[in-house]
Amino acid sequence: MIRLKIPFILFLLTFFIGSCKQKIESDCADNDINGYNYGLFGDFDNAKEAYEKAIKINPKDYKAYYGLAYSCFYLGDSQAAIKNLNKAIEINPDFTMAYYAEGEIKMVCGDMKGAVEDFSKAIDVKNNLSYAYYHRANAYATLGNHIKAVEDLDSFIKLKPDFYAAYFTRAYYKSEGGDLQGAIDDYSKCLELNSQYVNAYYNRALLYGGIKKYQFAVNDLTKIINLDADRHSAYLYRGIYEFYINQKEQGCADLAKAKSLGVSNADEYISKYCTTK
Repeated sequence: MIRLKIPFILFLLTFFIGSCKQKIESDCADNDINGYNYGLFGDFDNAKEAYEKAIKINPKDYKAYYGLAYSCFYLGDSQAAIKNLNKAIEINPDFTMAYYAEGEIKMVCGDMKGAVEDFSKAIDVKNNLSYAYYHRANAYATLGNHIKAVEDLDSFIKLKPDFYAAYFTRAYYKSEGGDLQGAIDDYSKCLELNSQYVNAYYNRALLYGGIKKYQFAVNDLTKIINLDADRHSAYLYRGIYEFYINQKEQGCADLAKAKSLGVSNADEYISKYCTTK
């Protein structure tokens, strides 16, 4: 399963650029700015200290709790991070990014149900927060609910229709839910947006093979090989599918190539298809 995550620091950056870009006119204290700058360069010890100073000066500074949460997270204390995010939410119940951040941290900690709840709260406050849908989809899929995962990716794609990886991810969840043609369509859309995405060709090839469209599968595997991708099993599968379209000589050549590249089960298929009896 693909796991595409937006780095936490990106959202820290986005939030503070939006809220502190005019220092003179904003309510951000110097310590907030210092904490942000330390965090931007990966100095989370000093960032934590700066945010703690900001909170000491102004205990209602919800942005400082947010920054402190990230600092704690990167310093390895997820529980403290969640505690500080909850404090930020207590001060400002409409603080969307705090819900979102808590969902991200819970995902990293393996609490998918909690993550779903937090992403849902973020969406309730701001229903166009695209990546809340994206990561909630991942959480739903991990919980085995591929229908909900696909629905969330539908929402994400409406907001970001040119994000090719979303089609790849939705295709995977559709295939897990049994919608093979829908998955193929999504892999195709992904490839329209990024024609070099080897994993999309590979997964689509296997789906084509599964529905017995062997020539299409061979075409996709050939594309992978022509892209010089380090995907040695492409020779194995192309060899197998070539037998189904009566290209035995080419099939045996591909199986032999797979064996030479160390594909573990190539011998099995060489014995089955290429050994003279």
